[in-house]
Amino acid sequence: MIAANDAPLEPGATQPLSLVPSPVPVEDINPEVEVRSRSAFAGLVLASFNSVAGAADTCSARSGGQITPLIELYTSEGCSSCPPADRWLSRQVRSGEHRANWLAFHVDYWDDLGWRDRFASPRHAERQRERVNALGHSTVYTPQVMIGPQVQTTWRAGPAVVRALAAERGAAQAGLALQLDRGSGAQRLRLGAVRSGQGGSSAQVWLAQTVDGVKTEVRAGENVGATLNHDRVVTRLWGPWPLGTAPFAKAIDVDLGQAAWGLTAFVQEANGKVLQSLRLASADCR
Repeated sequence: MIAANDAPLEPGATQPLSLVPSPVPVEDINPEVEVRSRSAFAGLVLASFNSVAGAADTCSARSGGQITPLIELYTSEGCSSCPPADRWLSRQVRSGEHRANWLAFHVDYWDDLGWRDRFASPRHAERQRERVNALGHSTVYTPQVMIGPQVQTTWRAGPAVVRALAAERGAAQAGLALQLDRGSGAQRLRLGAVRSGQGGSSAQVWLAQTVDGVKTEVRAGENVGATLNHDRVVTRLWGPWPLGTAPFAKAIDVDLGQAAWGLTAFVQEANGKVLQSLRLASADCR
């Protein structure tokens, strides 16, 4: 498994990702992500790559015609208030009640208070501070939930979360495509993104690698003696890359291991607005 603090790899020269219009009418499209199937986003098709065209050991996903919201939880194994929020996230993921993508960013500013969180990264804490400042708030804390350009005052407020998710949905303002190539033991992810012509000029592409079903026995700190279970834990974060009017393409070498991994790409503006998000997971690539 990749350590949380690893620096992103810089990919070498690769075949570009081709993005071409889809002939499928939006009204005829299932808005859910479709794996190894027809794109649900009217302006995005994942074209074949010369090196892997027709290869059996690939899997892919394409975004749909509606925005899939992104929910960010900032948490820590050293925070006594965080385990209930972690369990809440896991319940939401498993229930599938909300069509959304979930990311758990473990921050490092609790690490000096008795327990070092193995998933914590200073980059996650930096992202949290930047997001909070961009939204006009002054305080970072854990657990803290952000949905697009909104900071939730409490993750326990179910109706507020539902309203925030509803506000984030709508016609997709960007399209995303992911293709994982696993030939000859190598693992290379090909990421493509394109704007729909809407939104501002500050859009950026991000990619997060996550793991599900991990367990930690805490031996010190505020949660000493507890066994913590985690899902959607961010173990690596790439980006941001600016997304302009031209299609974006990137190839990234990844190390996914044998765990229940996930790869979540998202396009986000400076104010936190998510134009689209897309997840490709180990369950999609069996």
